[in-house]
Amino acid sequence: MYSEQSIEVISKRIGWGKPQVDGFTINLVEAIENGTSKRNFQSFHQLVTIENVLAAVPDPNILDEEFNAKLAEIRDNATRAVLTLVIDLNPNSDLETDYSNSIITNSVLFDDAVGYKVAMSVLELFISTERKNFSERSAQMAISALKLEIEGWKNELGITVANGLGQKLNKAVKMASNRLFPTNPTVNNGKTW
Repeated sequence: MYSEQSIEVISKRIGWGKPQVDGFTINLVEAIENGTSKRNFQSFHQLVTIENVLAAVPDPNILDEEFNAKLAEIRDNATRAVLTLVIDLNPNSDLETDYSNSIITNSVLFDDAVGYKVAMSVLELFISTERKNFSERSAQMAISALKLEIEGWKNELGITVANGLGQKLNKAVKMASNRLFPTNPTVNNGKTW
């Protein structure tokens, strides 16, 4: 369906950004810090900072190489999940066709979907962490508020009142799918009288 090279091209488009606090102890690899598109994940959600990710990882004494690998893993997993949604699960895609060139040529189409997927993954990491310092640091941020950020909010009639990251991801996936696999509108013209 697509090559590892195409996954890598999409994965490296968005970076994690620079540390926001002085004295950040981890040395980030430049390819992790800066993406080829010059965008960073914090633009998809303000809580997606490397400081917050570091506070949420299980090992408080994580080494530079391990932390860089963790950031790369989150980004890679999000990219693979988005490609699965856009291409593998798309009913208009052909399982025998290699879409690598289309993915690389249209790499910008995947930016929003990967960005929102990473943001969701990071917020889920915040919810699931057992690090005591993260809980203390984010005492005012309840789990229910994080889940609301991910899932959005619907009223008692089931109507979406506030979109969460999940809805934004779905919209980005739909836009990318429609651009890669355009469908011609069909009109069923039966008898009108």
